[in-house]
Amino acid sequence: MKLYLSTSSPLNSVFTNEDGQAIYKVKIPMFKLPLVTSISRVIPNDLPQEDADPDMRDNYTFMAQIDFHVISPSKIKLAGSEFTSKNYFRKEGWGIYGRHRAFTGPDNRQYKWLLKATVPKLILNDGSKSTVAKFHHKKLGIVGGSRPACLEIFPIGEHMVDTILVTFIYVEKKRKDRERALRSSGGGGGP
Repeated sequence: MKLYLSTSSPLNSVFTNEDGQAIYKVKIPMFKLPLVTSISRVIPNDLPQEDADPDMRDNYTFMAQIDFHVISPSKIKLAGSEFTSKNYFRKEGWGIYGRHRAFTGPDNRQYKWLLKATVPKLILNDGSKSTVAKFHHKKLGIVGGSRPACLEIFPIGEHMVDTILVTFIYVEKKRKDRERALRSSGGGGGP
């Protein structure tokens, strides 16, 4: 399953399926504190296509929220529960942009987001290292075909797409913050 982004940034985008149907909307206000990210899921329209209003827009319902904090742990609201990032994630190992983040999924299996150099990648944290999800940046098509940015979720993770999306948004924000800090301090990311 692939969720295509309407922008190149997963932090402010509409995620659509292969048919172009909006599934999720992620909104993070820029330059406004506290930094609260809202994640909404589309409400399915059960009207038959011939009865559907052609001007009808997608309606969304609240799915999750992430309150990003700088000093104290961030707060995550998901599936009717509230967690702190410190309680939800465990830091394990190192990536170029910080510590990898491990968590227990809704199926009680262990997962880990690897903070790789260019994109985060979710694996099963059971020794098999099976890929569960991976982010693909937008391709401009200068060499080969173009494609929008997408979050690819492999069959092994399709039972927990909501959890994958919310945890992806959290780790991608952390990875981007670290990337920006390294760039501004002259510690990498180009001249």
